[in-house]
Amino acid sequence: MKAVHNDLREWIEKAEGLGKLVRIRGAHWDKEIAALAELFCYKKKFETPALLFDEIPGHAKGYRIFFHELITPWAVAMTMNFPLEYDSLMDLVKAVHRKFETLQALPPRKVATGPVMENVLRGKDINLLKLPVPLFSEFDGGRYIGTSDCVIMKDPDSGWVNLGSYRMQLHDEQSTGLYISPGKHGYLIRQKYFERGLPCPVAVCLGQDPLLSLFAGNEVPHGTGEYDLAGGVRGAPIEVIDAPETGLPIPARAEIVIEGYCTPGDLRAEGPFPEWTGYYGSSSREEPVFRVKTLMHRNDPILTARHELRSKSFDFRSLMRSALLWKELERAGIPEIKGVWRYEQAGSRFFNVIAINQRYYGHARQVLHVAAQTAAGAYAGRWVVVVDDDIDPANIDEVLWAMGTRCQPATDIEFINRSRSTPLDPLCFDKNKNYYTSLALVDACIPYEEKASFPRATGATPAYSDEVYKKWRWLFEGRSNE
Repeated sequence: MKAVHNDLREWIEKAEGLGKLVRIRGAHWDKEIAALAELFCYKKKFETPALLFDEIPGHAKGYRIFFHELITPWAVAMTMNFPLEYDSLMDLVKAVHRKFETLQALPPRKVATGPVMENVLRGKDINLLKLPVPLFSEFDGGRYIGTSDCVIMKDPDSGWVNLGSYRMQLHDEQSTGLYISPGKHGYLIRQKYFERGLPCPVAVCLGQDPLLSLFAGNEVPHGTGEYDLAGGVRGAPIEVIDAPETGLPIPARAEIVIEGYCTPGDLRAEGPFPEWTGYYGSSSREEPVFRVKTLMHRNDPILTARHELRSKSFDFRSLMRSALLWKELERAGIPEIKGVWRYEQAGSRFFNVIAINQRYYGHARQVLHVAAQTAAGAYAGRWVVVVDDDIDPANIDEVLWAMGTRCQPATDIEFINRSRSTPLDPLCFDKNKNYYTSLALVDACIPYEEKASFPRATGATPAYSDEVYKKWRWLFEGRSNE
């Protein structure tokens, strides 16, 4: 498959050619840019365009901020080289799932240099305040330089390179915070260094190909390289350079990269920040400081930023996490999984629905328990619902109908206590210093023994409905039949 883009700039050019990019000049980094981005999401929903902010007051012309690279289904489809037309979100999940089924991982290819090395600043020449770092709201702990980033670390034992997406508060010209939830891959790697009394090398992309963001922001299996997966989707290896200070592999065509160290005991107050939960997660407390030793950027660099909206119509992480959970269920040997959706309105973690074609007694309960404790499903889960395959798991109306008519609460809901959560969970109070949650497992399937005798649902059969739609599709597309 030929790559449709090689970096963020080519992605932006492609989006603009499709009429899906808006350029905005003169908006201020102090709350105004973030508020504008939020308004676009609420008013445009699935048709939200990508936003490129330029001529930002207080910053040099050419220093830009880019919002919404993955905020809509069209953006994810374009990033993965899928058709932009789709009938439902489940069609996109199935497309991603099929891609994973045949994906051939391609390790990154090392090159000598790249556009990110057009400007290399070290020591006292580094000034992160020159970048147009946004303040999202007056309630934030500060300006956040890392919201749509790729944090690069290397496991000191295995040499595994991991990419994660973790929040970074701007402290001053040469340091940031680096908050990572306990149990995340980056957290585990950093702790290995800290337990040995060693500084942890870190490199951070602050503007990158959205394809890297797709994998950095999701639960890729431990030991799997995000560079390898992104290369497999692209059909060509990601080109990387050894960072000059840490030696970590950084994308050669990134917009902005910073590198340096987190050191044991070097802490500073961080937060709060409006998190994916829809709350100001984890309040403010001391977190490791990231001391920047090198700043690299292209000419006229683009800083990527991402909103964590309370009311989402779409979240690329829901799409990716749904496909990854689907893959894990199949890897566990569970047959006949027909669809998975992790609701963006619940942070793409708290409310999860799996559709199955029941084949044996206990099939539905098996799905519930396995899904609740997979790597993709265990973190901050709250609700796991299993439905029959006549239900679209991404259609909340259909899911609620199944829960209301096929679930007998006294016998069809089970609970798991002391499951894994996070300090970002508003029900995990800091004063308790424990990060457990409970999960509700909801069997909203027709009882297996009653499948043949259960009342038939109203409406045309799916096959006939598809036949009629194909014949009369022009009516729904606003076209004439002439």
